[in-house]
Amino acid sequence: MTCTTFITRLQPHQALHIPLDAHTTLRVNAGTVVVRQPMRWLGETVVAPVVRLEPGQSCRIDHGGWVEIRAQGGDAEVQSHRRLPAWFAAWQALRRLVKQGLPHPQKEIA
Repeated sequence: MTCTTFITRLQPHQALHIPLDAHTTLRVNAGTVVVRQPMRWLGETVVAPVVRLEPGQSCRIDHGGWVEIRAQGGDAEVQSHRRLPAWFAAWQALRRLVKQGLPHPQKEIA
C-alpha cells in the first residue's frame, strides 16, 4: 500500500475538522485527543463514534467523511497515514518510467 503521512500539531482545546478517506490511520505522538469519526447510520439512528486517544495509541477511520480531532488539555501531535489515490500512484509510476528513460527505436537510414 502506498501512503503518505501528515503530522498535525494542535494547541490546547483546538479542534481540526478535516475530510479523511476510509482506512486512514490516526496515531497520537503527544498529548491527548478526542476523535469524532464521520456520521453514519446504525439502524434508524445517526451515530458519530467518538474515540479518546492517549500518546502512542491509534485508530483507523472505518468510513470516509468529515472528522473532528480535538486536543484535550495540552498540546497534541497527531500523525495521519493516508492512502494515496489510485491516479496519484499511477502518476508516480509514470514519472519513474520517464526518469529511467524509455527505449527509443532505432531509425534505419536508407
